[in-house]
Amino acid sequence: MATPAEIYSAILADPDDLELRRRYADAIEATDPEHATLIRLDLARARATRENVLLYRRVIPRLAAPVAHLLVDWKVRNGLVESVTMTARAFVDHGDEVRAHLPVRHLVLTEAAGLMPEIAGVASLGRLVALDLRGNPIGDDGLTALVGSRYLGRLRWLGLARCGIGPAGAEALAASRNLPALRYVDLRRNPVEVTAQGIGQDIDGKPMWVEMPALGQELIARYGPLSWLDIEWGWRWLGVGWDEV
Repeated sequence: MATPAEIYSAILADPDDLELRRRYADAIEATDPEHATLIRLDLARARATRENVLLYRRVIPRLAAPVAHLLVDWKVRNGLVESVTMTARAFVDHGDEVRAHLPVRHLVLTEAAGLMPEIAGVASLGRLVALDLRGNPIGDDGLTALVGSRYLGRLRWLGLARCGIGPAGAEALAASRNLPALRYVDLRRNPVEVTAQGIGQDIDGKPMWVEMPALGQELIARYGPLSWLDIEWGWRWLGVGWDEV
């Protein structure tokens, strides 16, 4: 029978495998029953009772303990720390250390402007399904550097709102062949409109219709269908969460 340490190592290698989380909960039942219970509750998406909330408050603060000093914030999903916020410099310098301790699938970076070439070279990107750069003024050059990374094969969600992205950056994103799994890109509040836009508002609060901006149409014509340029995303007024794709 595999030890808890062996199962946790398997989780780090494959954070998407939720069956490993169940096995880990069973393996730590005798030594850490509260964390085992939290994992099962989280996987079951159990309702937030007072007892459950108190359990989370007791357990969650210690789950990132080995690397908490490197993080701005962290969040638990599926019973383990899956989402972390880091400064870009901390990620460049210590991303591999965090990867060795936590099954991170969603990374939020701050202070990333000027560091995108270094970020693109961090192997820890290879585990991510979601990368959030919103609010970082990385511009077209920064996005071009990022999409040149060879570590983006698992990435499904990319947050680029308010990043100063123009036509050149959008084209670099569309032209890249390093993002085979990419399904959704948040490009709101940039100098140009690229992705599908909801127009008007119906009585139910949804858009009355959806249009693809001219630049998006040009990119599709040039590079073929791209999941993140699917017009259906335009029906989602408030965007799409990283854990929805």
